[in-house]
Amino acid sequence: MAESAKAPTAAPPARRGGEELDEAIREAVREELAERGYAGLTFEGVARRARTSKPVIYRRYPSRALMVVDAWIRHAPADLPTQTTGSLREDLLALGRAFVVRFERIGLGTLRGLMAEVDEDFLPHLDQVATASAQEILGAAIDAARRRGEIGPEPLPPRVLQIPLVLVRHELLFQGHIDDAALVDMVDTVCLPLMTAGRSR
Repeated sequence: MAESAKAPTAAPPARRGGEELDEAIREAVREELAERGYAGLTFEGVARRARTSKPVIYRRYPSRALMVVDAWIRHAPADLPTQTTGSLREDLLALGRAFVVRFERIGLGTLRGLMAEVDEDFLPHLDQVATASAQEILGAAIDAARRRGEIGPEPLPPRVLQIPLVLVRHELLFQGHIDDAALVDMVDTVCLPLMTAGRSR
């Protein structure tokens, strides 16, 4: 009698460590999210795809929310504009459009899942790691606009500096999308008037 077919076995864990293993885990998280969504993401699935063990991942991440933050938000692709355009309006639009693409790449379901799952004390940190690079680029655009005389010499209030990204994030999280006309309206009717209010002082 022919020998019965054997069930396929998972690939054995690969011998890796340090940054090589960390990046393999991050990539596995991103791929699992793309295929299964946040609700279907498991430590077991990530371990299998990264060819490592669950204990290895548990030692790095006490929760799947922190695992996702590290994989997708902290290590998001460098897809934001790095050069100013010579116009504050165009800089704000360019940053807003890039920020929308970044949020859509991460996935609104993932972001909403994170906000629902992380501890309340962690939410400010989540906000910081999600927007830190964009805030840095926005600060450079503001400095360039000040040198050109588009805004006044006084520092802008912190909440005014947060307005562009807060508006985009709010629209995406609660409306599910944002089109270019809405982005232009935000810049022209909210952001620019607030930022240029002290130009003549």
